[in-house]
Amino acid sequence: MTTTTLTDRPLAAAGLTSYRIPGIYGWVMIGATDHADAMREARRSSDTTNPANLEVWNGAGYVNAGYMEAAA
Repeated sequence: MTTTTLTDRPLAAAGLTSYRIPGIYGWVMIGATDHADAMREARRSSDTTNPANLEVWNGAGYVNAGYMEAAA
């Protein structure tokens, strides 16, 4: 029997995509409409969140989202 941890499964509500990003106490699980929305939500938990660490659920597991912020 294989046990999957809660943070290794998609947790977003219907209509949203599951994202996660590491926080100081573990994974921050996010349901968002796109990468930019996920980063806005991540910054609600920490203003030092690194976009390079954002992961998205691809249907089989979490993979790097390849998120790049637009230049200011």
